[in-house]
Amino acid sequence: MVSVRESPSSSDAAVDSFLDRHQVSTDALLAVLLFLPLGLVSLSLLRASDSPLPLRLLAGLGLLVLHGCVVPRRLRPLVAYGLATAAMLLLVALPPLHDPGGAYYPAVLLPSTLVFGLLLYTASGRLDLLPSLACLGVALTGVALVLARLWNPASWGGSSGSYELAAWRIGLSVGLVAAAACLWSLGRLSRIRVLFLSELRAKAERAEADRARERQEAARAERDRISREMHDVVSHSLAVMVSQAEGGRLSDLGSPGADVFATIAGVGREALRDMRGLLGVLRADGGTTPQPGLGDLSDLLNQVRDTGVRLAVREVGDARPLRPAVDLTAYRVIQEGLTNVIKHAGATAAAGLTLAWRADRLHITITNDGAGPPAGEAGVGLTGMRERLSMVGGTLEAGRRSGTGFELSATLPYEPRSIPSSGS
Repeated sequence: MVSVRESPSSSDAAVDSFLDRHQVSTDALLAVLLFLPLGLVSLSLLRASDSPLPLRLLAGLGLLVLHGCVVPRRLRPLVAYGLATAAMLLLVALPPLHDPGGAYYPAVLLPSTLVFGLLLYTASGRLDLLPSLACLGVALTGVALVLARLWNPASWGGSSGSYELAAWRIGLSVGLVAAAACLWSLGRLSRIRVLFLSELRAKAERAEADRARERQEAARAERDRISREMHDVVSHSLAVMVSQAEGGRLSDLGSPGADVFATIAGVGREALRDMRGLLGVLRADGGTTPQPGLGDLSDLLNQVRDTGVRLAVREVGDARPLRPAVDLTAYRVIQEGLTNVIKHAGATAAAGLTLAWRADRLHITITNDGAGPPAGEAGVGLTGMRERLSMVGGTLEAGRRSGTGFELSATLPYEPRSIPSSGS
């Protein structure tokens, strides 16, 4: 089976990209290249003509405008085409030029007028259908004026050569109309090609995005599977360990090993709590990047202040290192609390953040002078914070202040929940 290539070749795409990025410079180079064979010949004919100087100057001005319109033809196609049309009308309206050899010829027959075909092609390729049809109509009107100007060679001192006058008129009419129609059609085809390539690129980008999304979904599903298996295996093992340690402690509370069993049980509970919290992070966040903590708080605070919130931060007591699960939970609680400030109190609210390092726990307080969540609604954010805090043994209180505003208060213990002593 023969496969159909659905994407443009890399070389074509590179050329199109280069031309789009350097429109003015490449068109200026094209204008110079066209001027060398066409403009120089036209100017030499004007210089050699013995027609009146004003007539030659006007013809030269029209030719220069035509060549100059090549530079902005893609950047401003409609403006360039309009100026070129005005220049062509000027050349058609001028009286015939006189050659020193005795021949007469209209200025519209100078070689530089061929540049108008390029401008018609560009306008039809760059503009939408209706404006391009208008450009075609202008071109055909110009063809009619040129035909009227050249219809009778004897009127401007020319000759149809060895052909009959009817053959001259038919050939001239068919040639000019066909040239205008072909150039316009080629321009439309180039536009269709550009749109087709754009659609192919968009299709390729969508396909790549779909593949990336499928890979992410597959990776997320695999992480969920791994986290579930780890939870089932490790949590069961830790639960058995804690149960056995508690059994050993309770079997003989007065023995020297009771404190050891109590320590084992406490460490096991804390490990089980941290494992559940970290596996929850793995399922929610993907676990592909390092998790933030209070050490990254400055970046979060700067982001909040950049939104317009007037945030005052106060820290009481001596900071101390936190367990990874607690450190992450503290960061997420502050992040969610400040997000709620922006969401419910507005970006111009005044807010305060207090970190109180107490003897056995960290107390986080977030206040603002605006409105909190609607009354009677706990909100998904507050529910999520309570769930996070419960995993590490913390608590959350949130509600409206007595005056104006809203207050959120969270506590996070440094160590595991207290374990009954051997003497209890």
